[in-house]
Amino acid sequence: MGGKDFAFIELNDGSGSTCLQVVVDSSMPNFDEIAASKVGASFKIKGKLIKSPAKGQLFELQVCHPELHACHVIGQCDGATYPLPTKRHTNEYLREHANLRPRTKLISAVTRVRNNLAYATHKFFQERGFLYIHTPLITASDCEGAGEMF
Repeated sequence: MGGKDFAFIELNDGSGSTCLQVVVDSSMPNFDEIAASKVGASFKIKGKLIKSPAKGQLFELQVCHPELHACHVIGQCDGATYPLPTKRHTNEYLREHANLRPRTKLISAVTRVRNNLAYATHKFFQERGFLYIHTPLITASDCEGAGEMF
């Protein structure tokens, strides 16, 4: 992520599939710590949002004035043991490691789509006076002695 004059950070808060590029100038007081950060690090950043002069993104965040801007490393992450490196994991690997699924772009995108569909469905019926209720499920399956209740 780091260089001699600038450090580039791909910042993602999980709300979308694209990252915001942050360009940190070497004049920042903690530049060495920022430049040494790896995938999975957490930051608190204050800078200037500008139209990006480079191709690949519309905007970028510049952190270049030590008096006005700030970039603090909240937490480092060991790049050797971080579960989601920059390479893409296969779906088979993610089936075996379910705790990593929400961190992937695919599953987070599916989650956002499902949320929007459920919201639109509930809003449609709520605006027409319907109630949403959770009814008990009665099944023919008898597991762990639950069938004796009936």
